Amino acid sequence: MSSSARGAATTTYVHGKMPGAVPLLGHLPVLARDPARFLGRLHEHGDLVEIRLGTYRLVVPCHPELLRHVYADDRTFDKGGPIYGRFREILGNGLPTCAHADHRRQRRMLQPEFRPERLAAHATVMSREAALLAGSWRHGEVVDVFPACYRFTLRVVTRTLLGTEVPDALAERLQHAFETAFAGALRRLWMLPAGPGYRAAVRTLRQTVAGLVRDHRAHGPGRTDLLAGLLAARDEDGSTLSDAELHDQVVAMLLAGTETTAAQLSWTLRLLTAHPEALAAVQAEVDAVLPGGRPAGWDDLPRLDRTGRVLTEALRLHPPGWVLLRTCSRATELGGRPLPRGSQVLLSPYVAHHNPRIFADPARFDPDRWLPERAAALPRWGFAGFANGPRQCLGADYARAEAVIALATVLARWHPAPVPGRRADDRPVRLTTVLRPQRLRLRMLDRGRPRAAEDAG
Repeated sequence: MSSSARGAATTTYVHGKMPGAVPLLGHLPVLARDPARFLGRLHEHGDLVEIRLGTYRLVVPCHPELLRHVYADDRTFDKGGPIYGRFREILGNGLPTCAHADHRRQRRMLQPEFRPERLAAHATVMSREAALLAGSWRHGEVVDVFPACYRFTLRVVTRTLLGTEVPDALAERLQHAFETAFAGALRRLWMLPAGPGYRAAVRTLRQTVAGLVRDHRAHGPGRTDLLAGLLAARDEDGSTLSDAELHDQVVAMLLAGTETTAAQLSWTLRLLTAHPEALAAVQAEVDAVLPGGRPAGWDDLPRLDRTGRVLTEALRLHPPGWVLLRTCSRATELGGRPLPRGSQVLLSPYVAHHNPRIFADPARFDPDRWLPERAAALPRWGFAGFANGPRQCLGADYARAEAVIALATVLARWHPAPVPGRRADDRPVRLTTVLRPQRLRLRMLDRGRPRAAEDAG
């Protein structure tokens, strides 16, 4: 145990080590085999728990005050070090991966593109694409949920970012390239071969993004999409984003704006099929707000409160960004434990979201825990669906709007149901940076048709 004073109050923190590490690999085998179980039990071993990933020793804060300490001090707990270097090969030095020295400048230049008036314009694209998604299925069709949601989110982000539509073939190529590149980066991090497709995948990402930016420039001035805003952005000293910075921001937005929201939507639909009473309540709200089953839009968001709570609870149970890495830029301490310069800290929303000292009955799907009066009693730094502090996701409001619009539009027309005779596979994909289900198939039943007994499945 160790005590740490803050002002007049002194808190005693329990330090621990996660058992089960094996020589050379540490906890990598169990983390790769069942990340949810491994992370969900970390809080049992203390407020600050040491784990081993290969040759790296990392500390994981589980207490909300320690989470606050790390999230708030992004200068000391910075992004960098050998672990982040693997991911910079893919994402470059964009907003999600850049160090503190570059972060403030980049965030200032990108911030105007996420103002409410800009989001309202983007919501028009979200609504149109959500209607196309809902209109693409047939009654009784079995849908592979994550790829369908991924195509939707990619179409939204490319239209809002680049002002263009992406053919399905390109969408699939980008998804495969991201998955292969990040899986390879994780394997290299864990001292395993990256795999034969790693370099090709990184090349595909770079060439595809370069081609999209080149095509965008060729269309000339007068455009109003996100990339046009980035091209016109000026810092306080009048400087603009370099070509390399522009490329890195586009890659980062393509990743952040696709897999994460697609995973959130997928988990939400899975949870609703497992909790029929919650599904019925959301559909009742949707029917009241969207008469005739019309697509949801920006002006509908304040009245889709229950829909938003369901999505937030899904984000708590299955946070797509399940691990966030930080490196100590100077010698410091955390919860009374000295941390030399270069020490690695692993922030895990999954750990915090499944800690019963932060969320009561954490395994329970309870959207009403996000009612204002109940949410106000939760620890400020316990929920990190979009990270926290100065490094909180700049596109959080964009993602929230997109998820609510998509879910409400789909549920206005469709009743998702388990596939008869098939057990849902909601285990998370292994060796991935985004926590998403391996293979989630649901049967879509048209709400406008009478439901036979076999439809109720």
